[in-house]
Amino acid sequence: MESFELVMVLLAGVILASLAEQLIRPMSLPLVQIATGLLAALLLPRVANVRIDSELFLVLFIAPLLFNEARESSRHELRTNLSAILSLAIGLVGVTVLVVGFVLNMLVPSIPLAAAFACAAALGPTDAAAVSALGSTVHLTKRQKALLLGESLMNDASGVVCFQFAIAAAVTGAFSAAEAGFTFVVMFFGGIAFGIVAGFVAFLGVSLLRRRGLENNIVHVLYEVFTPFLIFLLAEELSVSGILAVVAAGLVMARHTPRLTTTEQAKHNVLSNGFWEIIAYVINGVVFVLLGMQLPQALSPTVTGGYGPLYLIGIIVVLTALVMLARFVWVFVMELGHRDPEMGQRKITQLSASFKETLTEAVKEALVTTIAGPKGALTLSIIFTIPLTLENGEAFPEREFIILVTAGVILCTLILADVLLARLSPSQETGASEETIKCFEVMVLKNTISELESKIAHGSHPEYEPATRVVLGSYRTRLIKAQLEIAQYSDAMATLIRNTLAVQRKRFDELEREMLAHVSAQAAAPYYTLLKNIRGSVGYYDKGTHVGLRPGSLFMKLRMLYAYLNPHKVSDEKIELMYYQTCLFAIELECVALDYLEGVCAAADSSQDVAKAARILLDEHRSIKETLQKRVGYTGEQPGADARRLFESKQCTLSEQYRLSHEYLAMITAAALSIELEKIGELQATEVIGEEVARALRQNVYVLQMNTGIE
Repeated sequence: MESFELVMVLLAGVILASLAEQLIRPMSLPLVQIATGLLAALLLPRVANVRIDSELFLVLFIAPLLFNEARESSRHELRTNLSAILSLAIGLVGVTVLVVGFVLNMLVPSIPLAAAFACAAALGPTDAAAVSALGSTVHLTKRQKALLLGESLMNDASGVVCFQFAIAAAVTGAFSAAEAGFTFVVMFFGGIAFGIVAGFVAFLGVSLLRRRGLENNIVHVLYEVFTPFLIFLLAEELSVSGILAVVAAGLVMARHTPRLTTTEQAKHNVLSNGFWEIIAYVINGVVFVLLGMQLPQALSPTVTGGYGPLYLIGIIVVLTALVMLARFVWVFVMELGHRDPEMGQRKITQLSASFKETLTEAVKEALVTTIAGPKGALTLSIIFTIPLTLENGEAFPEREFIILVTAGVILCTLILADVLLARLSPSQETGASEETIKCFEVMVLKNTISELESKIAHGSHPEYEPATRVVLGSYRTRLIKAQLEIAQYSDAMATLIRNTLAVQRKRFDELEREMLAHVSAQAAAPYYTLLKNIRGSVGYYDKGTHVGLRPGSLFMKLRMLYAYLNPHKVSDEKIELMYYQTCLFAIELECVALDYLEGVCAAADSSQDVAKAARILLDEHRSIKETLQKRVGYTGEQPGADARRLFESKQCTLSEQYRLSHEYLAMITAAALSIELEKIGELQATEVIGEEVARALRQNVYVLQMNTGIE
């Protein structure tokens, strides 16, 4: 039960951090997740003492993370920058292990040298994905992106292998260079070889299933997720590196993944990518929340080993500086020797021509690449796998202290990336902004709504009209939401919508009093539900549909509840008559909304945002009023007509409209989305929008098509 509670706390932390990150925009997601974990540990002290089996942590967190990184890697970029990536993944990791390991052992003599090397090896892998939370605020060159992604994949494997060797030496207390070298060769190349074979076997298994006609995408994705765990466990049983095996298998399976040759494969790719995205997000989030949970122990004497807080902070700062300095020097020297494909010469040869400019540029690029490789989820995952005891049964020396120091270095590198990266390399994005795309989305939605309304007015297929009205309601909802996201009008629009709803509620209260003077609360109960449904069908959403659900007193609410729990049987004809009467109520509410908005337009300066927003809402409410009038066949200016007369003159019963709406809804929805795509094409053809905006708008429609099952 405790394990289940821990899982629930971790998942809750990931969810809360995701929500908080939307409110704390300048802070990257990993830092928010760490803060959430810290808060959870302070509120629930039991979770701060969490203990997870090291082997379970390795297979549960590291294996799927590395497999996903491998399957998403670009083979072309890996080949192009292979020498630089291997330099960072092997050479830099080796230097980091030696420098940081010796210094940590010198600063804290109670940590054996092998354990210090293990800590340093865990600090080797980078987490370039942590920087992606900064989004569009950071500009990285194509080469920097390729180096960071390739390095994060390769040095994950090399760091884990070095860590495992160091831990083995620390646990057994024995180390033989010859034996270690032989074991390293077997584990390294054996893991790669086994991973390649296992990747081919896994790919052949998928191919066999497809040839047999078993195109169940859910089964295929589960098979894909199951693969890294199985490969890791089998590799460890064969005494080769499970980490390298998982990476090699991921690269092989990515290499042989078919690229959209059939619709089934396209569906599989969409499902697989979405599933893996969720898995990677949850694993990374859980690890960072766990990191936050470790922080309250920072001042515990059992963890700090008797060292004072300032000395502990000093150790963390020194190790962070060493890690970053070693990385900066390595990257700087490596980039000086890199041949620029555009210039056709190495940067070091450009120093003689323009020493100051070239040196400044090289230093800046090296600094950005250095800071953009913070330590993250994998480093913490590795360090958590330190065993609790040595081979002789004694406690592993300074285990909690090593974890704490590693967590501190991770936190420092993340803060450096969060604070400095956007300032050193601000985004140079010149593409269309979200605001621009949203403005054109509003234009497309208006054009689509006009087209749908014209089809209703034409009346060539009256059987499609009920479904078209439903689709129109959903488009109006999308339009209002899109308009509220445009910064220019959002505040004015939101205020006007609130005021309009207040005016409508006031008018409804008057109508309600008139109605309750003639009928009982039990008889009036269905009208509230009908009004809510009618308003929802024409474009209102959230609180906008609940105008009529406001019985004044507690006594009235209790009577309403009694009416709902004890409904009287009402004939279908009576229900339809009530529907017509409620439509007239809804039309009356639109009339008062129009009066209010027309008054706003008359009182405000036409150039003011309030007046512009009011004119937009006026058009929407006029369309809603017209839709309601057509629904009941009423064309008068005020809804003073007799609902029974309208009901008796109807050409299509309510039940028939409901049946037609459901029968043709999918078809009309598909047609409306096709119209929306046509409107986007028309704007692009007339050069009103460019290719980038058109692509973004089309992607939104494609998502809606997938959501509705339209191919």
